[in-house]
Amino acid sequence: MVVISADRLMKISVAAFKAAGCSEYEANRVSELLVLANLRGHDSHGAGIYIPRYIQRIRKGDFKVGAKVDIVNENPVMALLNGNNGLGQVIATRGMEIAIEKAKNFGIGAVSIFNCNHIGRLADYASMALKNDMIGFIVGNVGGKAVTPHGGRKGVFGTNPLCYAIPAGKEKPIIIDFATSVFAGGKISMAIARNESLPNGVLIDSDGRPTTDPSKYFGNPRGAMLPFGDLVGYKGYGLCLMVDILGGALSGQGCGSQARGNGVFIMVIDIAKFRPIEEFKSDVDRVILECKNTPVLSDYVGLHGEREVLIPGELERRAEEKNRREGIYFPESLWTNIVKTTEEVGLDIRKIK
Repeated sequence: MVVISADRLMKISVAAFKAAGCSEYEANRVSELLVLANLRGHDSHGAGIYIPRYIQRIRKGDFKVGAKVDIVNENPVMALLNGNNGLGQVIATRGMEIAIEKAKNFGIGAVSIFNCNHIGRLADYASMALKNDMIGFIVGNVGGKAVTPHGGRKGVFGTNPLCYAIPAGKEKPIIIDFATSVFAGGKISMAIARNESLPNGVLIDSDGRPTTDPSKYFGNPRGAMLPFGDLVGYKGYGLCLMVDILGGALSGQGCGSQARGNGVFIMVIDIAKFRPIEEFKSDVDRVILECKNTPVLSDYVGLHGEREVLIPGELERRAEEKNRREGIYFPESLWTNIVKTTEEVGLDIRKIK
């Protein structure tokens, strides 16, 4: 296991993307969000997985460095953007900025994006609305035939995440961010890197049989993930389908097995246009405290060992405090892959301190 401080990882990531041809802004924005994913406990969306993948795609020409985001269609409350296959983090950031500006003027701003690439954690963009006392909403349909419809045995959808960010008053904001599959795709890669098995109910192999072997997901023929929901997987399937249509059909990026890259839909709501912001925040604080003060089941243990009711976003804030203090842990295989990939663009990251 390799342990790296967040500051050093940021320097490594920026240097790596600049060596691959990215501008200063592109390298910094992508690196900022990859490192933040690691800090907040989501290594599945972090630098260990995506520095090598992004650089490989840049070198192949799949990701276009320096691409300009074009407005294809626009009115006071909406815009359709062409990302021109640029870096997803740069494109989605611009999309959220436009949605926020429209919401400031008209109460609601909606943006649809096509020709986008992988954008990472949706929470990073939805949270941009919080600084303006607004609600941020974002979905992304991710092509790849990775997730089955409920009851199916072959992948049709991407992992199709969605996210809301909701401001609070004295309490911390609510940030709800999850894939509509049982796991995000990057968690399968992390399980392989850590030599771990998956829980039951996550994956089926190419014959439709349940499996806990993460390598089956990338097999040839490949397996598929299930929509979330256990015995009521139709709920995850329904949300997955909704994200696919909002992200893919609305933007023209494509749906289901025909989806190409990432189609993104963003919506921002200016709360103050509906009611006084402090009254809204007071209501949000009240429901947060009601949840937090709910008696806990005697045998309840959360996924991370917690024995309390948490608010969405709380675990990530705790993880960030810990990882900034202790450093970010990488399996040896991921670190080796970063070193190898960056050497291919003429950089020795081991010299970066």
